[in-house]
Parts: sequence; structure tokens; C-alpha cells
Amino acid sequence: MIAVGGFAERAALGPIIVFVFIWSTLVYDPIACWTWNSNGWVFVLGGLDFAGGTPVHIASGTAALAISVYLGKRRGYGTEALAYKPHNTTYVVLGTIFLWFGWFGELFSVLMLVIWVE
Repeated sequence: MIAVGGFAERAALGPIIVFVFIWSTLVYDPIACWTWNSNGWVFVLGGLDFAGGTPVHIASGTAALAISVYLGKRRGYGTEALAYKPHNTTYVVLGTIFLWFGWFGELFSVLMLVIWVE
């Protein structure tokens, strides 16, 4: 869940679990229903959702921004403890390649599905 990133080094696990349950029930579920259900108002108005962009990325990103603004700076901000350095540059590059390959593969498969259905 993208919104949990707003809690990074700012909160304990207990409040995060409570937040995830409440937020997913009161915010995410209705937005997903509005977008993906054939009777949802966004769907009825012709709103298009590309790979979950509306309910997943917009709603979660907005929640993460609100959480991080509300909770303030991370613990240890500006200290040497948060001066992160990559452990292994090869793994960083390899992970980036895997993410890009999966992302482009998903987009290509959705494009082929759309072309095939039409």
C-alpha cells in the first residue's frame, strides 16, 4: 500500500495497522467501487482507469502526502543516521531493470488486450 510510505520512520506498527484498516474501508473501497463497478458514478460518467491509477495511485499518494505533512519530519532527519548509501550498486541497477521490465510488460499486455478486444 502506497500510503504506508508516509509513515516511514514516523510511527509505530500498531497505529499503521489501524490506519490501513480504517483507510482502506472508508476511503479506498468506495473509490475503487466508483471507478471499477459498472454502476459506479465515475464509470458511468465515462472515467477511464489505466492500471489502477485513480483508486490506487491518486488516493494512496494523496493519503501518503497528508500523513507525512501531519506527522512531520522523519526521526533523525538531517543526521548521519539517515544518510543512506546503496549497499550494492549492482543490485540497485538490477532491481530497476526488473521493475521497468515488469512495468513495460504489463503495459504491453494491456495494450494487446485492448487491441484484441476491439
